[in-house]
Amino acid sequence: MKKNTRRVIALILSAVLVFALAACAADKDANGTKEQQNTAAGGNDQTTEAAKRKIVAATGGGPRPLVYTDENGVITGHNTELLRAIFAKLPQYELEIVQVDGLASVLTGVNSGIYQLGFNNLAKNEEREKLVHYTDPIMVNEYLVVARQEIKIDPEKDLSQFAGLTYVGGAGNDKTTVIEDYNAEHPDAQINIEYSSADIVSQLTDVESGRYDIMLIDAPMYNAYYSKEYPLDLQTYSLKGRTSTKYTFYVVAYGDDQLYADINKALAEVIADGTSTKICQEFLFGEFSPTIADK
Repeated sequence: MKKNTRRVIALILSAVLVFALAACAADKDANGTKEQQNTAAGGNDQTTEAAKRKIVAATGGGPRPLVYTDENGVITGHNTELLRAIFAKLPQYELEIVQVDGLASVLTGVNSGIYQLGFNNLAKNEEREKLVHYTDPIMVNEYLVVARQEIKIDPEKDLSQFAGLTYVGGAGNDKTTVIEDYNAEHPDAQINIEYSSADIVSQLTDVESGRYDIMLIDAPMYNAYYSKEYPLDLQTYSLKGRTSTKYTFYVVAYGDDQLYADINKALAEVIADGTSTKICQEFLFGEFSPTIADK
């Protein structure tokens, strides 16, 4: 009886062992098949969802048509769609765009690592360059002087023809800096500066009414949006060729060298293949793409 019992137990253990080995082999085959399928589908590639690095790009949400939120609540505009086109060429990244409270939040957020990238019609200045690393230029900018109709403008003269008049603009922005630089170079022919935190439409209206005489505005913004949406009785004077050429940039944190290099490489590609031109035409009704010489 004892011998029979031991024989039965031995048979059961043998059966269990055979079953376990068969299950392991089947599992190995199944895993091997899955690995083959993943490899065939690019599953081991660095561009899979699991392997992608998430890039959060912050914007202050304006000014239109460079950055704005459309009727569906989607952030769009020239700067935004160009960024999406760039990241379409960078499958190793997953791009998320978020709107924050103004330019200061963009710069400090990128500087502190909360966001990996920032954009908001950003121009360079020394203070900002201490905080963030600017990419290659994404857009060539041109400034317009917008003046009330009563002012006589000579298209052949420089800014000195506006001496004694009052300029309105935001403190610290690139347009106001142009006037401040002019005043520093022309102590005997000063343009009066009225610093204002009012929005662009209010400033344009104040110039039309005669409260102020002139303001400066980005030509792409004015020609593509403000002059059409707000047809005020104003005249313009181009500063193209009369002041230092200004550019718009994206910014990344110092030390994020791979992201910085990848963005610049993809940016060059979207400029070369005409994508940048198409986006300029769609949002700005003109060509404002930079060239290699603009780096």
